[in-house]
Amino acid sequence: MRVPCRGGGLPGRIPPGPGARAPFGAAAESGRPGARRRVLGADAGAARPAAAVTAAAGAAVLIAVAVVFRWWILAAAVSLVAIAGATGLSVGLCVLTWVYLRETYRVMVEGGHREEPVPEGRDDPAHRGYHGGPAWWDLYDIVRRTGEGTSVWGALLAPHFLLHASVVAGYTAAAWAVAGALRAADTSLRAGRGVRMVCPDCYRHLRYPAYRCGRCGRRHRSVRPGARGLLVRTCLCGQEMPTLLMLGSADTEALCPHCARPLEHRPGEAHEFLLPLFGGTGAGKTRLMAGLHLALEQAARSSGDTWVEAVGEEAGHRLREGARALSPGHRTRPTPPGRKVRGVTLRMGSGRSALVMHLFDAAGERFNRSATAEELTYLGQATTFVLAVDPLGIEAVWRSLSPAERELLARERSHTRDPELAYGAVRDEIQRQQRILGRGRRGTRLAVVVTRGDLLRGTALHPGPAPVQEWARDTLGLGNLLTAAEADFGQVRVLLTSAVTGPDGAVDESLRVLLRWILDREDAAPAALASRPPATGRAPAEPALRRPL
Repeated sequence: MRVPCRGGGLPGRIPPGPGARAPFGAAAESGRPGARRRVLGADAGAARPAAAVTAAAGAAVLIAVAVVFRWWILAAAVSLVAIAGATGLSVGLCVLTWVYLRETYRVMVEGGHREEPVPEGRDDPAHRGYHGGPAWWDLYDIVRRTGEGTSVWGALLAPHFLLHASVVAGYTAAAWAVAGALRAADTSLRAGRGVRMVCPDCYRHLRYPAYRCGRCGRRHRSVRPGARGLLVRTCLCGQEMPTLLMLGSADTEALCPHCARPLEHRPGEAHEFLLPLFGGTGAGKTRLMAGLHLALEQAARSSGDTWVEAVGEEAGHRLREGARALSPGHRTRPTPPGRKVRGVTLRMGSGRSALVMHLFDAAGERFNRSATAEELTYLGQATTFVLAVDPLGIEAVWRSLSPAERELLARERSHTRDPELAYGAVRDEIQRQQRILGRGRRGTRLAVVVTRGDLLRGTALHPGPAPVQEWARDTLGLGNLLTAAEADFGQVRVLLTSAVTGPDGAVDESLRVLLRWILDREDAAPAALASRPPATGRAPAEPALRRPL
């Protein structure tokens, strides 16, 4: 309701009463700040629900997209990374492998390996076989050179190196197995053929000889299959040498590995047999040895498929001198006591069978004392022995001759000592050496050979038809010696021999009987050789000799 204004003014609104509500917008129109803030707060509260809905919808869309497409995205990313990594690794391994193969080629083909150490000291002057060290040296050089070219990335080649090492280990193991098999085969072959090697100079048993290179003369102490070769070895001069006797190493110049003296009898091809002859000075050992050789030669000449030869110039010279001394009435000079005892070696055979016999003729003075007998170390290597006894040197026997017989035989008598003294010194030395070698008396044999049988013919001393062993006991007074010999040796034989040739040049039959007994245990062919009649003259009937019990 309008009312007139006082004082004639315009009409105005009647102010509300104390309990009246202000119209909408009145607060705004009034211009008060508190009323303005309340209006804005009401507008913001109305806008929040719309924004929340919009954000929730966008998030839902994003979540839906992620749920639907995220595995494809991850799979594609992982695949790309894997392909890239595999490609890089493959390329890297190919490059590393190429580096490894390149260094392998340079080391093993182009000669980029280390120099082989020069053999020193007791090492043989021969190149090593590839299995004897160079295979491992090459592997080491390949790994070292590859590592220098690839730095830390060379660790990725560990499988290559392990495979290479496995191949080298397998190769070397196989090579050493072959070496062992070849050694065993060679040893078995020698054992089957009864091959036993002895040096005629130092008298030592040889497990295997040393050899001299035919080109440069270097000495190889052991050529058997091993680190320096399997079938052949190469000397530092380039000369190839066979490693096995069955492959022809026996054709190479052989040396004793102990004393370095040449072994002219080509050891390893045949069984070797030692025959020591011992007795007093002038007992007839040298004539006996020459007679045995001549008996073998004459038997070999009677057959075209057998042969006998003296090995070495010295042996041939000594035997030729001895053969000339076998004529009746010829005296043999005693062996000089100061000369070194060297075996006289004979090779004999028939067909493919062969035997090497070393005959040792030491001066009688060496058997007077045990101290000098100790030098004869070949006694321990032998199993068959020959004791030469001069019946004219036994004082009791000499006194039993008539004055006329003593006058006739005075020039032929040797002033030797009692044969029991020589026997005792040698017996003691044989037993000492056998104890050192671990051998016993079983298998040992002794021939007690009474020499000068040709001089006893026509005298009261000749046994005639009586058994030789009983005659030696009763007439010659050798009972104590024979009793001791039968206790010291496995077998004892007593023989009466005549180391002379007949008018036709044939040796006395008694030498062939002795030779047959000596070779009785050896190869059948050489033993049969001793049974053949000589090439000159007609062989007399063999006297019956009793083998002692």
